[in-house]
Parts: sequence; structure tokens; C-alpha cells
Amino acid sequence: MKKYHHLLVCLVLCIVTIPQHGDTNPRPDFAVPARMTGVGSGSLDSTGNVVQNTNRVLNLLDQFQSITETLYGLQTPELYRLATGFRLVLDSLVESGSPIFQGLSNAARLSSGNITTVFDGIRQSINATIALNELHQAAINGTSLLLGTAGVQNISTVLDQLVRNVANLSVTLDEIEPALVEIQQLVRPSQALVDSRYPRDGIRKLNGILLDYVNIGRSTVPQINAIVNRIRMMDGFIARLASVTGGLRSYLNSTLATVNGTIYNGVQLLLQNALRTIRTNFNGTVTSTTRKLKQFFLDDLESVQLAARNASGLLVKRLTNVTELLDEVANNTTVVMEGHETEWVMNRTIAIVTELAWRMALSVTSSVPGADSCFAKFNYEYDKIPRLIYGSLVSCGQGEARSLQSVANALVGYLGVVQAQLTSEADQYNQCLSGLVPGSADALKLQRAVCLQGAEQLSAIWGDTVVDNQLQAFEELVREEVGYSATRHYQCVQTSDQLLLTEVRSLWRAIAGCFS
Repeated sequence: MKKYHHLLVCLVLCIVTIPQHGDTNPRPDFAVPARMTGVGSGSLDSTGNVVQNTNRVLNLLDQFQSITETLYGLQTPELYRLATGFRLVLDSLVESGSPIFQGLSNAARLSSGNITTVFDGIRQSINATIALNELHQAAINGTSLLLGTAGVQNISTVLDQLVRNVANLSVTLDEIEPALVEIQQLVRPSQALVDSRYPRDGIRKLNGILLDYVNIGRSTVPQINAIVNRIRMMDGFIARLASVTGGLRSYLNSTLATVNGTIYNGVQLLLQNALRTIRTNFNGTVTSTTRKLKQFFLDDLESVQLAARNASGLLVKRLTNVTELLDEVANNTTVVMEGHETEWVMNRTIAIVTELAWRMALSVTSSVPGADSCFAKFNYEYDKIPRLIYGSLVSCGQGEARSLQSVANALVGYLGVVQAQLTSEADQYNQCLSGLVPGSADALKLQRAVCLQGAEQLSAIWGDTVVDNQLQAFEELVREEVGYSATRHYQCVQTSDQLLLTEVRSLWRAIAGCFS
């Protein structure tokens, strides 16, 4: 049973784990069954011991990880991408460094085992970390847009210091290993004998290297914290601006839809209904008149019969022609406000302001002198420009909608002339039939037959030609007014664009003045 127990212990030691022992006395150090000051306990001079110092390093690496973990929650995809290299390097430092220092801490608390195998495992981790330095440097160099040249240089210097530090660890392990192996080979050595062979200078150097790592890391933590805090602050800034501009774009689209709804109901539909009302009224008048004329279709006087039938036929034909013409004009009457220019100006506004915001954000993340104070001063000025342009564009649309409604009311008044013309035409027939019934005197009927013939002649003169001309003139007026409206709206939108450029130049000059 003991044989298998010893075999298990050896396997555990090979992977640098901590064996469990019933004896809690902190005597064993570096696989030597005797106390060595500065390893598992005690202190040589002021350097402390290996267990304490490796724990300090591991706590420091935990700080690195805790700080950089916040970068995984960035809201801005572009900023997340820019911060990737910086984040990956720090993650890699933690992932490659933890096995070194955890292994060293574990080794410092071993009471037995093959110390060469243990140190070989640690040296392999050290070599892997050293090999990663070139990749780390390349990744950090790729973050110059985010961190700035000085920021990249500072982090690069720290990386070099840390990699030299772990390289020195490997050298020191090489120095102390022979003495430890020699002590292990002693048979039941006394504490005095262990102390005489104990590599104090090597252990002192080892603790000094660990403390150097701690000092380098501690001086770097505020710098990393500052970088991460700046990145997070700018992430909030860019995300807020994106939320504001995205909301304004959405509101603008909604407003344009509302404006076009107003134009449809208050202009297009108003004109179409006015045209259809004319058709309905004329249809009612013609129907009433032809009903009266039908009473004389079988009159005893052939001339009266003929006059009544001719007048009725002409009125039905007139009704058909007028109805078709009014329907055609109504269907052709469309009034829509195009939103392409408006959307273009809004998108241009968002693009320009976002570009300005990114310049400020990268100035802050790369610690350009004065960037923090300038950002604090102009932070919310970026939001004002899109809001201003949004208001201006909305005013253009709503103002033009009101103008078109006024025009539409005037055009409805113009259609009143067409209505009056058609009513006057129908009244000519009604006047001929006024007071006439089938039983009226022949002389009166003959007189009214002549009157109907005169009404037919007036229809020929006033009818299709006059009404056609009036409706064509109406269509032309609608086309002209829609064209004038589009021109006015375009000019208004262009004024908004000029306002954008003015405001951007003003903000840019103010920011440049702040930095200078």
C-alpha cells in the first residue's frame, strides 16, 4: 500500500501540485525536509519569502485580469475592436504568468520530490512566456490609434521589463537547483547541515526578482486602470451619441411619414374629394334633368319627342365624358414630399459629428495633453448639432406641408369655377323644363323644345371644350405648385445643410482652441 502511495506522490509532484500532508508544521521548503528561511517562511533581509512574494505576484495578476475584464463589456463595436490587442496582451500576461508563479509557490511548500522535474516545469512556462513577448509587442504596436505612441511605448517597456524579470527567474532557478539537489541527497541532514549548504544568495536573488515583478506591476496598475477607465468613458460617450443620433434618425423618419400623411389627407385627398364631389353633383343634376326629359319621349308632338331625346342623350354623353375626365384628373393628382434630401442631410450630420466625436475619443484614450479637460468641456456639444439639424429638417417638412395645405385650399376654390360651369350648363336644361308637364299646351311645349335645342348648342360651346380647358389648367396648376413645393423644400433642406457646416466649423474651432 505504501508503495502505491509513494508512486502517487511522485506523479503529483511532476505536475507541480500541492501534496496534502497531515503535518502542518511549515518546515519543508523546495522539496527539502528542513526549514530554509526565505522560502516557505521567514525572511532574508527585507526580501520576504518565496511563498509571500509569489502570492503578491498572483494577486497582482488577478488585478490585471479584474481591470481588463471590464473591456469585454464595451458597447461600441469599433472601440471593442480597437481595444482587442490591449486586452489580449494583458489576458495573455495573466494566463502565461500564473503557471510560473503558482508553480513556484507550490514548489516552495514541497517537503519531498524531484526538484529538478518541478523546476523544469516552471522553466517551460517561463520559456513559453518569453516566446510570447514578440507577439505581445506586435499586438500592442497595433493599438497605437487607441493608446497613442506614448501609451504604446509605455506598455511595451513594461512588457520588456516583465519578460526580463521572468527570464532572470529561470537563471536564478538554475543557480539554486544544484544546492537543493545536493541537500536532498544528504541522509537525514540536521538543520545546521542544511543551513550550511543553503543557497542564501540565490534565494535572496529569487525573492528580489519576485519583488521587482511586484513593483513593476504595482507601478503599472494605475496606468492600466487609467487606460481602461478612459476607454470605458469614451465607450459611454460614443454609445450615448449613437443612441441620440439613432433616435433622431428614427424620429425624423417617423416625422416624414407623418408629414406625408398630412399632405395626403390635407392636400391630395382634399383635391381628389373636391373633384369627386363635382362629379357627384353633376351626376345628380343630370340624372334629375334626364328624368324630367323622359316624360316627353312619347309626346304627341314629334318635334318635342326629338328635342327631349336629343337633350337627354347629349346630357348622358356629357355626364360620361365629365365623369371620366374628373376621375382621370383625380387619379393623376398625387402630392408626395420626397425625403431623400432630408435623409441625406441627417445621415451626413450623423457621420460628421460621429467622426468629430471619434477624434475626441481617441485623443482621450491616447492621453493627448489637454484631452480630458477638453472632453469635459465639449462632451455634450456633440449632441446639440444633430438635435439642431433634426429640428431644422422637421421644420422644413412641416412648414412645407402647411404651405401645400394653403395651396390646396386655393385650388379647391378654383375647382368651384368648374362646378359653377357644370351647374350653369345643367341649369340651361332645367330652365327649359321649368313648369312644363306632358299635359302642357302644345305651343308651350314647342317653345320649350326650341329652348332645349338652344341648351344643346350651349353645351356644345361651353361643354367639353370649356370644362376640359379648366381641368387641364387645374392639373397644370397642381403640377406647378408641387414643383414649387419641391424647390422650396429642397432649398430649406440645403439651408439646414449649410447650418450643419457652420455649426461643425464652430465646434471644431472651439475644440482646436481648447487643445492649443
